[in-house]
Amino acid sequence: MSRVKTVIAYFDGFNYYEGIRAKKWRKYYWQDLVKFAEFFLKPYQQLDAVRYFSAIQKNEQKASRQDDWFQVNRESNKFTLTLGEFKKRHKWRKIDYRGKKFGYKLEYWEEKKSDVALASYLIRDVALDRCDVVLVFCADSDLTPAYDVIREIRPQIKIITLFPPGLNSFDLMNKSNKVFRLENHEDKFRLSQFPEKITLKNGHTITRPD
Repeated sequence: MSRVKTVIAYFDGFNYYEGIRAKKWRKYYWQDLVKFAEFFLKPYQQLDAVRYFSAIQKNEQKASRQDDWFQVNRESNKFTLTLGEFKKRHKWRKIDYRGKKFGYKLEYWEEKKSDVALASYLIRDVALDRCDVVLVFCADSDLTPAYDVIREIRPQIKIITLFPPGLNSFDLMNKSNKVFRLENHEDKFRLSQFPEKITLKNGHTITRPD
């Protein structure tokens, strides 16, 4: 009888959120990520951990909703959260107005460190022989070098890449054992939603944000 294969799931939070947002699937924001990841397991596989990598939103209302969602997911001992940060960046843009050129400075926030953290944990878990299969919820080709390292140190590891809705990476696709396009799995999003109200282990009740 074959032994149970251990699976660890990794979510690039910003990439994953952007795919769902672009799809206009706001109704699926209140998602149980452990339950969602389990939908992609084979009968002979067991989910050991879900590692989520993100950063705290700068907008206070968004940050509050995000924190509620983090709290309910953290009720599962399989869920871990690793936070990067948003850093302010600047770009100069040029515009033409009545035949004259003008420049203006555009400010924006850029998420930093979380993608590097995901790659680091991915390689660490494989190197320490903590899993047989990895589920990577991401379409960022920056992960390609991490996939290459896994192929070198433990070529028997199964790499399953799950592209957030509407996103794609040919680089990751070519280095994966299998690929899922999550826009084709709306039923799993629907079935992995938390209840409207959840009472945490500490007794605090959280209601799904609007």
